[in-house]
Amino acid sequence: MSKKNLHILMVEDSDDDSLLIRHELLEAGYEVVHDRVDTVEGLAAALKSKPWDAVICDHNMPELNSTTALCIVKQSRKDLPFIIVSGSIPDEQAIDSMRTGARDFIRKDNLSRLVPAIEREIEEAAVRNDLRLTREHLMQAMHFDSLTGLPNREHLIEYLSTMTAEGRSELPFAVFMIDLNRFRKITRSLGIEIGNKVLAEVAESLQGAFGNMTLLARCNADRFIAIVECMDGEDQASEVAENLHASLNRVLVADGHELFVTASVGACFYPKDGSDVEALMKNVEAALYAAKVVGGSSFKAYQSAMESREQVGLAMESALYRALKNEEFLLHYQPQFDLSESRLVGVEALVRWRQPDSEIVSPGVFIPLLEETGLIVPVGEWILRSACAQNKKWQDAGYPPVRIAVNLSSIQFQQANLVQTVRNALQETGLAPEYLELEITENIAVHNEEAVIGILEELRSIGIHIAIDDFGMGYSSLSYLKRFPIDKLKIDQSFVRDCNDGAHGDGIIRAIIGMGHSLKLTVIAEGVETWEQIDFLQRNGCDEVQGYFYGKPMPEDEFSSLMKRESMETVL
Repeated sequence: MSKKNLHILMVEDSDDDSLLIRHELLEAGYEVVHDRVDTVEGLAAALKSKPWDAVICDHNMPELNSTTALCIVKQSRKDLPFIIVSGSIPDEQAIDSMRTGARDFIRKDNLSRLVPAIEREIEEAAVRNDLRLTREHLMQAMHFDSLTGLPNREHLIEYLSTMTAEGRSELPFAVFMIDLNRFRKITRSLGIEIGNKVLAEVAESLQGAFGNMTLLARCNADRFIAIVECMDGEDQASEVAENLHASLNRVLVADGHELFVTASVGACFYPKDGSDVEALMKNVEAALYAAKVVGGSSFKAYQSAMESREQVGLAMESALYRALKNEEFLLHYQPQFDLSESRLVGVEALVRWRQPDSEIVSPGVFIPLLEETGLIVPVGEWILRSACAQNKKWQDAGYPPVRIAVNLSSIQFQQANLVQTVRNALQETGLAPEYLELEITENIAVHNEEAVIGILEELRSIGIHIAIDDFGMGYSSLSYLKRFPIDKLKIDQSFVRDCNDGAHGDGIIRAIIGMGHSLKLTVIAEGVETWEQIDFLQRNGCDEVQGYFYGKPMPEDEFSSLMKRESMETVL
């Protein structure tokens, strides 16, 4: 068997002691690559000369001691295991060194502990490095949009907070909000992947139109915000908006599809239209809404008479009450497949709102308002009953039974009669409990864990399956995973989107799959759109998948046709 290389930097003034240390490592099967230094200058130079696996340091030397050596290693910003091997350091000083960063203390008359200590610390250093890289990746994800590379909303808010902080010079600036018109129609018709390509091209066009001196951020799916300094007039802003419209006034080609994108643009000014972040964001959004009312490639600067977002929200709230009464809500269904067998095993029920003018409103627009108004409770009950009834209808039609997944919001979960509501839905529709799966988010577990556990245990005692939705984006505590009676983890699509590109999202997905399987949970990945993602998930043992690659959310008749095809293939 070939020997393993071990790169050791010895801070030691004795050749004999250095030889004894090397002998211990050689006996353990290591090929030792080492340098020996015993001065401050020598240690500093050696740390720069090559990568080391560990530093082994004597305590008392004529020109150096372990305390000084440890400071030099820490100042080098290298996360190196630092192990003191000495025969003369007092226990109190050894303990102080451990508190300040030394990883272990071994006496020279007990070198049998040396190899296990080095192996342990090298392994822990690797874990620390992985965690550091993961944190860096998460920080990048927290502040920058992975699709366009632009700053995200969180970064923008921090920037605006700095711009409006007390003591800052009163130089004016303009805030632009750009919203793509009918962008959701592109994603509904052609899929998310093509929509993402359009967004990337639009972001590039906007960067070119604004120039390098402007902060441009992507704040949600199809909305961008730009901060332009030293601008305080509507005429200047109007010229900028014309340039933006001109930059978008071209045919975009994505996967052979020729697309024409227009945008609505709103603007407000600091300090005239607001002196803090909240006021500026509120007023620029009001300007944007005014521009969208005009339609097409439009621009509006903020005026105090404009309707605020809250006023627009009130109108939509009234429309939602009418929608519930007039049965304007409907369900679409997205398939879930077993990855190893490519077999349909489940379906997620997703609510849609079709207004009387036949326009379908995005869930991202109306679901937050449902939760804010409390309407999510009656609408949620309707979704639950309708999903159960539809699944029973498919079973009665002779299709192979599948489990239907229904999302529960945190507000629904707080209802005292939740369990009875679920029982009633099953009894009224005749659906067996094992064919219903309830999806909850991690953040439900943040408060009152004992009560949450009690509700989940009662639901599972009925025979219902429980899944954690958007896993990795919220509470993410291993302790609640061990305690909560759940059956499935659903990997958030933001991790799936970036997988198999060498990013650390790969490691996060592997960790979630490994964690789930260690707890005997099924793991499903959502947002799967490409063959490369499927290959990566399959190679890493993911159980189930859901996403546009297998099927977009579709009306009942389309999903029934899918089930019919699947059942025929099963028979064949």
